[in-house]
Amino acid sequence: RLTGGYLYHRRMADAAPEHGVRVAFESFPELPFPLPAAAAPGVFARARAAGAHVLLLDSIAAAFAAPWLALRPPDLPLVGTLHQPPGGIDHGRTRAAVQAPLDRRAYRGARLLLAASDHLAEQLAAQGIPEERIRVVPPGRDVAAAGTAEAAPGELRAGRRAAFLCVANWVERKGILELLDAFARLPPDAGT
Repeated sequence: RLTGGYLYHRRMADAAPEHGVRVAFESFPELPFPLPAAAAPGVFARARAAGAHVLLLDSIAAAFAAPWLALRPPDLPLVGTLHQPPGGIDHGRTRAAVQAPLDRRAYRGARLLLAASDHLAEQLAAQGIPEERIRVVPPGRDVAAAGTAEAAPGELRAGRRAAFLCVANWVERKGILELLDAFARLPPDAGT
């Protein structure tokens, strides 16, 4: 999928060989919550069969892995990669309330938690996770290679007082509709 979290993982995998490692992906099936949890034994078995030395557990899959990790702690080091706090951010209150303790259970055995932002790291520490187990690895950004940048786009404001830019996936929690509503209320010469 073309989302920040998936691109974050792809970039880690692409950069891994420069550090003498390889990242292989194993996925939980896309089924309604909590059904993917039933696939955990197979996911972990495939990771072991692939010769994994470390298990990277993404926050999207932590709740699905938690019951299996509680029954059978992995014999490999576990590292969590978190783009969202325990309980997630795209779910209703009921699912978030059920998922949060499962996520925390999955992270309990992790040697390290890689948080995508300082804010998320602070949230995790406030929830009792020792700070020495948390590292911030921001998603970063694409930078044009020297000499490949296109000409500057010119004056983005087009005679208005400000230029507005929203970079986000079109999902409800990003607040894009609210942003468009607010922008529509501005005077015509306020921005473009």
